[in-house]
Amino acid sequence: MWARRYGAIVERFRAWAAEDPAVRGALIVGSQARTQEPADEWSDLDIVIFHTEPERLVAATDWVGRFGEVAVTMVEETAVLGGRERRVFYADGRDVDFAVFPAAALEFVPHVPEGQAILARGFAVLIDKDGHLSAINGPPPRPARAEPPIPGEAEFRAVVSDFWYHVQWVAKKLRRGELWTAKMGSDAYLKQRLLRVIEWQTALRRPGAVDTWHDGRFLDRWAEADVRARLPGTFARYERADLARGLGETERLFSDLAREIAERCHWQYPDFEETAVRAYVGRTLGDLR
Repeated sequence: MWARRYGAIVERFRAWAAEDPAVRGALIVGSQARTQEPADEWSDLDIVIFHTEPERLVAATDWVGRFGEVAVTMVEETAVLGGRERRVFYADGRDVDFAVFPAAALEFVPHVPEGQAILARGFAVLIDKDGHLSAINGPPPRPARAEPPIPGEAEFRAVVSDFWYHVQWVAKKLRRGELWTAKMGSDAYLKQRLLRVIEWQTALRRPGAVDTWHDGRFLDRWAEADVRARLPGTFARYERADLARGLGETERLFSDLAREIAERCHWQYPDFEETAVRAYVGRTLGDLR
């Protein structure tokens, strides 16, 4: 799939990697290598590099210029496996994420759950100097699913408590007039907790039949219709009254989903936590709602 849009970059990369003894292996993952939700015209290219000096490679910028004219480049943590990646946007509109891991990781990445989940969606080996990737160079070993494990009761309770604690925290910031902090608390932090219960509720309603991906990817395709219908109302404009309204909608959706999860799993829902927080928020934001 990558050949049409990224073929030239891949061939330049392959030639560079073959000549550099510090590069021990490399493969393509992500949308350019998968058949489920495959790449489109907006998709980037994800290359994983196994290198004997990963920190040096990530810190350097000269090597990514070998593959095209660099417009913007920056470094951030990888979404999984605790690595770092250099992200590059080339002047011709193509963008490539080069995730760099220690060469020693070649021996275990394909065998840990996070690595297996990535590879199961599809991959293409570019460089394999030590033969560690040859054993996995073929069809995915299992169906490409990322259904989240249903949590234990302790994990569930921790997420619920985290959510309700930060609801009252957001309400205080909003009452004080700290709109930026309130907005980020409600529409970023709390939404991440809401996402967890959306994933769990979806998996419980349709066990073994849904792929919830990660970090909300493709949520508008896999989440339940009743949840998707309520999501728009949970987000708010940068304005006090609408932030108060959006916070209330977020509370109600989270509560409904978390209570459904507790009922399906035969757990005790922490009613007192929710009741106490919602009463406090009602007193704090009453005139804004």
